[in-house]
Amino acid sequence: MKNSKKILLKLSSVILVLFFAVFIGCKNSPTDSVVNTDPTTDKAALEKITLEDSALSSFELNYNEEGMMDLMDPLGLGKTTSEIFPVKVGRKITSVTRTFTINQITDTTAEGNLVIVFTGNLLIGITRDPSTKVIDTVITKPFVTTVERNVKFVKVANTVNPQMNWRIASSSVTKGGTNSPNIYIKSIKAYLPSGDSITITDPLNYYFSHGLGRMKEMPSFAMNQEVTLVVEIHSAYAAEDFVTLTFGGGQGPMHQRVKGKFTLVSDDEQGNKVYSLKFHTRPVRGHSHTVIDALPAQVIKDDVAPVESSAWGFPYLVK
Repeated sequence: MKNSKKILLKLSSVILVLFFAVFIGCKNSPTDSVVNTDPTTDKAALEKITLEDSALSSFELNYNEEGMMDLMDPLGLGKTTSEIFPVKVGRKITSVTRTFTINQITDTTAEGNLVIVFTGNLLIGITRDPSTKVIDTVITKPFVTTVERNVKFVKVANTVNPQMNWRIASSSVTKGGTNSPNIYIKSIKAYLPSGDSITITDPLNYYFSHGLGRMKEMPSFAMNQEVTLVVEIHSAYAAEDFVTLTFGGGQGPMHQRVKGKFTLVSDDEQGNKVYSLKFHTRPVRGHSHTVIDALPAQVIKDDVAPVESSAWGFPYLVK
């Protein structure tokens, strides 16, 4: 009996040892190792930092208006002389291509350029009865737009992890569109709560600080604060252009895109037109973007006219 107990104890010990051996062996198996996705070069680190920065990515979240056909209120375009009566207009992006290029890098600073190509469809909800503003047809127009912005970096450490060594110092305003010579934004003017104003005429060389350096600080507004934007465009067409503002989009359930239409204030014989719009910031703190998009009137009132557009982004912070 005693011998049987000894044998059982020995067998139990052997089984326990084998169990731990197998467990450790499985744990250390090469097939179960965790893949390290951290960037190993400065270029890869700078690209990752750029693409993950909320102040920069908020442009894309507002440029893609998927779902806006359901969320937007009628834009009040009214009756036109054509057979198309637009009620709602929105961009639906089907693919995005991002290209990040390092233009300059030193031991302490770096400069990069981010180019984003959007492929998608312009959705135009129209009605046969303009008095009801009930959409009965959606016209789909394919388009490709390209936007870009410049980013400046500063080196803040010298660790073995490149991503820990760099921070964004500042970024330029976003500029792009279909590159049509027939319509383009010339300037944006924003009126700030302090009574001051910001005028931007060269977006790729107009930088806002990300908290480092001595560049211009990014405009900040309170939640639900009224902001006035004035946009000057050049248009080769006599008709009033379709100039809109999309904002409020972001990560999380509290964010919701809102779209509004600019009002024509003045124009001249050279095709320079001034548009104005007042909007209220969303009640959500964090980085956001207004996307200003200018389209000729025939793009939304003629079912065969190709998409021409000029789009700038105006970044801001809601505190």
